[in-house]
Amino acid sequence: MTDVGHEVLRRHFVAITTASYQDPVWPALPGVRDEVATLKGWLGSSDLGERRFDEVWPELAEDPPEALVRRRLTSLARERKWTDADAAVVFVSGHGVEANDTHYLIFTDSDYDMVSSTALRTADLIAWLNDTPVQHLLLIVDACFAGGVAEEALRLSKRPGRQWLVLPSATREEEAVEGALTTAISRFLKDLCTPEGRRYGEGPYIDVADFLQDVQKMLGEGQTLRPLYGSRLFGPHVCLPNPHHRPRSALELEAARQELALPHDELTTHWAPRSRGVARIEEPGWLFSGRRALMRRLIASATGAPCAVIVSGGAGSGKSAALARLVTLSDQRFLEKYAHEVEQVPADLRPPPGAVDVAVLATGKLHSRVMSQICSALQVPVPTGAGEPTVDDQLAAWHAWLKESDKPVTIVVDALDEAADPQALVRELLAYLEPDPATPRLRLLVGVRSLAATDDTRARGTVQPETLVLADLAERLLGATRIAVDEAPWWDRRDVVAYVQSILTLTPGSPYGGTGADAAATVAQAVGRRAGRSFLVARIATRSLADRDKVVLAEDSSWLGALDDGLLGVFRTDLRNSVKDPAERRRAVVLMRAVAFAFGSGIPWRGIWPLMAHAVDDDGDYYGDSDIAWLLGTRLSAYLVTDRSEGTTVYRLFHDLLRSTLKERWQELLTDRPTA
Repeated sequence: MTDVGHEVLRRHFVAITTASYQDPVWPALPGVRDEVATLKGWLGSSDLGERRFDEVWPELAEDPPEALVRRRLTSLARERKWTDADAAVVFVSGHGVEANDTHYLIFTDSDYDMVSSTALRTADLIAWLNDTPVQHLLLIVDACFAGGVAEEALRLSKRPGRQWLVLPSATREEEAVEGALTTAISRFLKDLCTPEGRRYGEGPYIDVADFLQDVQKMLGEGQTLRPLYGSRLFGPHVCLPNPHHRPRSALELEAARQELALPHDELTTHWAPRSRGVARIEEPGWLFSGRRALMRRLIASATGAPCAVIVSGGAGSGKSAALARLVTLSDQRFLEKYAHEVEQVPADLRPPPGAVDVAVLATGKLHSRVMSQICSALQVPVPTGAGEPTVDDQLAAWHAWLKESDKPVTIVVDALDEAADPQALVRELLAYLEPDPATPRLRLLVGVRSLAATDDTRARGTVQPETLVLADLAERLLGATRIAVDEAPWWDRRDVVAYVQSILTLTPGSPYGGTGADAAATVAQAVGRRAGRSFLVARIATRSLADRDKVVLAEDSSWLGALDDGLLGVFRTDLRNSVKDPAERRRAVVLMRAVAFAFGSGIPWRGIWPLMAHAVDDDGDYYGDSDIAWLLGTRLSAYLVTDRSEGTTVYRLFHDLLRSTLKERWQELLTDRPTA
């Protein structure tokens, strides 16, 4: 889904504030200068980048006469100064009065005995803004009895599609406490800019509902925040830029392939150092090197004769990474953005542009959601009736569309085992995607966890069909070819060694860079021998070494022993090295364990994560925003993926095997490694 605000070309901030008055009836309001400074500090921050607002007409913030305000605002529509590609924040602060059954804004030259002639009707100000085509607007009116304009504002036409938020400082029955609304907003902004402010998410904009709820809490008794009729009351708003915004963790691909994009930090970590000439690695573009035989096989499956392929392997064996590489390197947007780097990837390891048509991550999804996503990505015309189309309706439309397609279609579905109902996804959808097996037109690649290749219980053919593991069930029902990535000929221990050595030498700040490269080679061999067939175990052990202050040699038994305990061992060792205090370590484990119970895209922070931590803690301790901010400030945040689901920032563990470890063996993470 495209981020809100992508269509905005210009952003304006207008402050209309009056601190001193010629008529002694109205006392001075010296605090308004600080109010403007607070808003400018937020909206005009250079850290916002393209989301930054530029101040317009700064003279209006310095006790402007009524005629100047009128002239400036009426020119907006008359002279077409704002377009539908603009966004604006308009802040009005000063005295307000009710007279002649309407609400007036008072300015420095207003006369108490001639309010109608020397003050400005608040409804007129809103009407002048309404005459402009501006689509995104935040209007704050911090003046007494400003809520009285509500009934007049109801008469204004509301153009469809507008995202306006109009906030008077008090309802009609209330007299605004001087500066109360802006003080509340200032407190909100001060909190927003702390590490705890990340609870509002890491998207580009703050949700209106969150903003309104917390500003109301800070207003205090006797002051009611009640947006005027027609205001947007939920969802991210362009006029509420978030200082904690971070780009998505995955690379930006076209929407149809976005879900299986490689993580962004892998590119910035590994390609960027090489481009600065500091990388010491055998092959340029190493991120897409290794697993050559597997990648050639996946490319052939995605581009060859239509068929179904099951890509299986034990947890951490790299099946999802290989599929993500296939999907990412087939995306036209990625190829154009990183053309120079892609050229250095061997030609036989690059799929043709557009080789993958749709990529779906099945985690937490029902089969109906997966089908809807496929149809939406390929713009399959699904008939709409009285209600939502059923899976059968969508399948019928899909079959008709695929039969008329002038070329085969390639679909990648990963994490089948993490779907909301994996068996239903296989039995009721994937098995029926191909409309005519006699004349197939679909290339279907499905990633699914299986028993590890080293597990003696793996032998197939010795169990009844109803007890088959999911990978075997999918292989049978889809009539698929099986690619077991942790078995010969697809598994090569040298790939793990190269992966480990690259992390050690290319991670910024690693002691294994430069003069430590020789030690990195021997450590990589040691990890390759002990990590089994798990890139996950190798990654955790290696990143822990790369983040240390000094080189740890290959013969050091303190970390080699951890590899013998697999994921539990390397995770436990990393925890102990990252958080020395046992109480703090327990706090970290509980907070991460709360995330382990979240399915789908992940768990939201605000109002959810702290409560989940309390619920999963055996001691019943309470946790707050400061605890989560602390965790995210440690290197343990590397275990979490930050994502967005329907506009909300969510957090999940970067691998499903970490989820089961934290759910079932979390207490072992806090104990010393058993001695032989």
